[in-house]
Amino acid sequence: MKLTRCPICHNEINLEALVEDDSGRELLILVSNLSYGCAKPMIAYIGLFRTQKSNLSNSRAVNLINEVLQLFQPSRHLAHALRETVNNIHAKRLTSEYKPFKNHNYLKSVYDSTKHLFAYVEHKEEDKPVRSSNEEYFEQMYRAGVDFSKLEKNIPGALDWYKKKTGA
Repeated sequence: MKLTRCPICHNEINLEALVEDDSGRELLILVSNLSYGCAKPMIAYIGLFRTQKSNLSNSRAVNLINEVLQLFQPSRHLAHALRETVNNIHAKRLTSEYKPFKNHNYLKSVYDSTKHLFAYVEHKEEDKPVRSSNEEYFEQMYRAGVDFSKLEKNIPGALDWYKKKTGA
Protein backbone atom coordinates (compact mmCIF):
# COMPACT_ATOMS: atom_id res chain seq x y z
CA MET A 1 0.00 0.00 0.00
CA LYS A 2 1.54 3.24 -1.12
CA LEU A 3 0.90 5.83 1.55
CA THR A 4 2.12 9.01 -0.01
CA ARG A 5 5.31 10.62 -1.17
CA CYS A 6 8.12 11.63 1.14
CA PRO A 7 7.96 15.41 1.61
CA ILE A 8 11.75 15.61 1.37
CA CYS A 9 12.88 13.25 -1.39
CA HIS A 10 9.47 12.67 -3.05
CA ASN A 11 9.93 8.90 -3.19
CA GLU A 12 6.87 6.80 -2.50
CA ILE A 13 6.46 5.52 1.04
CA ASN A 14 5.29 1.91 1.05
CA LEU A 15 3.83 0.81 4.38
CA GLU A 16 3.58 -2.86 3.38
CA ALA A 17 7.30 -3.04 2.70
CA LEU A 18 8.06 -1.48 6.07
CA VAL A 19 5.87 -3.88 8.07
CA GLU A 20 7.07 -6.92 6.11
CA ASP A 21 10.48 -6.40 7.67
CA ASP A 22 10.56 -7.51 11.33
CA SER A 23 12.88 -4.66 12.26
CA GLY A 24 10.74 -2.14 10.39
CA ARG A 25 7.65 -3.32 12.23
CA GLU A 26 9.46 -3.17 15.57
CA LEU A 27 10.74 0.32 14.73
CA LEU A 28 7.21 1.55 14.03
CA ILE A 29 5.99 0.09 17.32
CA LEU A 30 8.86 1.59 19.31
CA VAL A 31 8.44 5.06 17.85
CA SER A 32 4.65 5.06 18.13
CA ASN A 33 4.85 4.07 21.81
CA LEU A 34 7.22 6.88 22.78
CA SER A 35 5.50 9.37 25.07
CA TYR A 36 6.17 12.93 26.25
CA GLY A 37 6.94 14.12 22.72
CA CYS A 38 10.05 11.95 22.44
CA ALA A 39 9.27 10.38 19.04
CA LYS A 40 10.33 13.19 16.70
CA PRO A 41 13.52 14.10 18.60
CA MET A 42 14.39 10.39 18.92
CA ILE A 43 14.22 9.93 15.15
CA ALA A 44 16.41 13.00 14.63
CA TYR A 45 18.82 11.73 17.30
CA ILE A 46 19.33 8.27 15.79
CA GLY A 47 20.02 10.03 12.50
CA LEU A 48 23.22 11.33 14.11
CA PHE A 49 24.57 7.76 13.98
CA ARG A 50 24.36 7.36 10.22
CA THR A 51 27.31 7.98 7.95
CA GLN A 52 27.10 10.52 5.14
CA LYS A 53 27.14 7.83 2.49
CA SER A 54 24.62 5.35 3.87
CA ASN A 55 21.35 5.14 5.74
CA LEU A 56 20.72 3.36 9.03
CA SER A 57 19.22 -0.08 8.74
CA ASN A 58 15.95 -0.65 10.56
CA SER A 59 17.64 -3.13 12.91
CA ARG A 60 20.35 -0.59 13.80
CA ALA A 61 17.69 2.06 14.43
CA VAL A 62 15.79 -0.34 16.72
CA ASN A 63 18.99 -1.14 18.61
CA LEU A 64 19.82 2.54 19.07
CA ILE A 65 16.36 3.40 20.37
CA ASN A 66 16.43 0.44 22.75
CA GLU A 67 19.84 1.55 24.04
CA VAL A 68 18.50 5.04 24.74
CA LEU A 69 15.42 3.61 26.47
CA GLN A 70 17.64 1.44 28.66
CA LEU A 71 19.51 4.56 29.76
CA PHE A 72 16.54 6.91 30.19
CA GLN A 73 12.78 6.73 30.71
CA PRO A 74 10.70 8.67 28.17
CA SER A 75 10.06 12.09 29.69
CA ARG A 76 10.00 15.74 28.79
CA HIS A 77 13.55 15.84 30.07
CA LEU A 78 14.62 13.15 27.59
CA ALA A 79 12.81 14.90 24.74
CA HIS A 80 14.60 18.14 25.64
CA ALA A 81 18.00 16.40 25.87
CA LEU A 82 17.46 14.71 22.49
CA ARG A 83 16.52 18.02 20.84
CA GLU A 84 19.47 19.83 22.42
CA THR A 85 21.86 17.09 21.32
CA VAL A 86 20.58 17.17 17.73
CA ASN A 87 20.64 20.98 17.56
CA ASN A 88 24.15 21.20 19.02
CA ILE A 89 25.57 18.54 16.71
CA HIS A 90 23.91 19.99 13.61
CA ALA A 91 25.38 23.40 14.46
CA LYS A 92 28.80 21.83 15.06
CA ARG A 93 28.66 19.91 11.77
CA LEU A 94 28.11 23.15 9.87
CA THR A 95 31.51 24.42 11.00
CA SER A 96 33.55 21.21 11.09
CA GLU A 97 33.71 17.77 9.54
CA TYR A 98 30.90 15.24 9.65
CA LYS A 99 31.48 12.43 12.14
CA PRO A 100 28.72 9.96 12.94
CA PHE A 101 28.01 9.21 16.59
CA LYS A 102 29.47 6.00 17.97
CA ASN A 103 27.84 6.00 21.44
CA HIS A 104 25.40 7.89 23.66
CA ASN A 105 27.95 9.74 25.79
CA TYR A 106 27.07 13.18 24.40
CA LEU A 107 23.38 12.58 25.09
CA LYS A 108 24.24 11.46 28.63
CA SER A 109 26.18 14.67 29.27
CA VAL A 110 23.38 16.86 27.89
CA TYR A 111 20.81 14.94 29.95
CA ASP A 112 22.88 15.29 33.12
CA SER A 113 23.58 18.98 32.53
CA THR A 114 19.86 19.76 32.23
CA LYS A 115 18.63 17.66 35.18
CA HIS A 116 18.09 20.72 37.34
CA LEU A 117 15.63 22.14 34.81
CA PHE A 118 13.32 19.14 35.09
CA ALA A 119 13.73 17.95 38.68
CA TYR A 120 10.57 19.63 39.94
CA VAL A 121 8.47 18.95 36.83
CA GLU A 122 9.21 15.22 36.73
CA HIS A 123 8.62 14.88 40.47
CA LYS A 124 5.23 16.59 40.18
CA GLU A 125 4.22 14.40 37.22
CA GLU A 126 4.88 11.26 39.23
CA ASP A 127 2.50 12.48 41.93
CA LYS A 128 -0.31 13.34 39.52
CA PRO A 129 -2.84 10.64 38.67
CA VAL A 130 -2.80 9.59 35.04
CA ARG A 131 -5.35 11.52 33.00
CA SER A 132 -6.49 11.09 29.45
CA SER A 133 -6.11 13.88 26.96
CA ASN A 134 -9.93 14.09 26.82
CA GLU A 135 -10.07 14.70 30.57
CA GLU A 136 -7.57 17.54 30.27
CA TYR A 137 -9.50 18.98 27.33
CA PHE A 138 -12.81 18.72 29.19
CA GLU A 139 -11.25 20.41 32.22
CA GLN A 140 -10.08 23.32 30.05
CA MET A 141 -13.50 23.61 28.42
CA TYR A 142 -15.19 23.51 31.84
CA ARG A 143 -12.98 26.35 33.10
CA ALA A 144 -13.78 28.30 29.92
CA GLY A 145 -17.53 27.91 30.55
CA VAL A 146 -18.33 25.92 27.40
CA ASP A 147 -21.81 24.38 27.01
CA PHE A 148 -21.16 20.64 27.36
CA SER A 149 -24.43 19.64 25.66
CA LYS A 150 -23.04 21.20 22.46
CA LEU A 151 -19.60 19.68 23.05
CA GLU A 152 -21.17 16.19 23.35
CA LYS A 153 -22.18 16.33 19.66
CA ASN A 154 -18.54 16.36 18.55
CA ILE A 155 -16.83 14.55 21.42
CA PRO A 156 -18.63 11.55 22.90
CA GLY A 157 -18.29 11.35 26.67
CA ALA A 158 -18.16 15.10 27.24
CA LEU A 159 -21.58 15.27 28.88
CA ASP A 160 -20.85 12.24 31.08
CA TRP A 161 -17.63 13.90 32.24
CA TYR A 162 -19.51 17.13 32.97
CA LYS A 163 -22.16 15.33 35.02
CA LYS A 164 -19.48 13.49 36.99
CA LYS A 165 -17.60 16.75 37.59
CA THR A 166 -20.62 18.75 38.72
CA GLY A 167 -22.57 15.94 40.36
CA ALA A 168 -25.58 16.71 38.16
